[in-house]
Amino acid sequence: MIFFQLNIRFWLGMMLIFLAQTCSIQGLEENTGTEQIRINHYKQSAFRMEPMLVMLVQEGDDIGSGRWENFYDNIAGFDYESGYIYQLKVRKKKVKNPPQDGSSVQFTLVKVISKDAVNTDEHFTIKLKWENTTFAIADANGQYSLLSEYNIDCNSLCDALTSALDHNEEVTGTFIHGQDGSLILKAID
Repeated sequence: MIFFQLNIRFWLGMMLIFLAQTCSIQGLEENTGTEQIRINHYKQSAFRMEPMLVMLVQEGDDIGSGRWENFYDNIAGFDYESGYIYQLKVRKKKVKNPPQDGSSVQFTLVKVISKDAVNTDEHFTIKLKWENTTFAIADANGQYSLLSEYNIDCNSLCDALTSALDHNEEVTGTFIHGQDGSLILKAID
């Protein structure tokens, strides 16, 4: 009977070791704590595996400065809405063995500390074309969107935008937020 109990303990111990190693191999996360981040009121064009729009963030000592970094990840539980600057408390977890095109850190929303609307006349710039990639795409009706995520209201600048996208290597647009979630084009550089 003692031999049987020792044998069961041995196999249970071996199973626990195996499971711990398997979990580690499969990439379970380890908690690295919480921190505050600040998210800008608009997204910027960027590349990862393909063209995309990314949130702009400030972390640590950069919070409140003019320096914004591209944020290529998602924040679980966070619903981003353009036109607002957010102060968030997030939990960061280090991902062991992340996928080749994935992040080594997983972010989860703990708390929205603040959500402040920007002034309706707040100007901001977005790269519309660079690195031989056009981020502002026109549909069959000539209506532009930013990677199908935001409609661009180009008003009297539609012809100039089309020409700039056709002839220039890089194009930057200056925008304000529209009431319907669109981006209103104010200038083209």
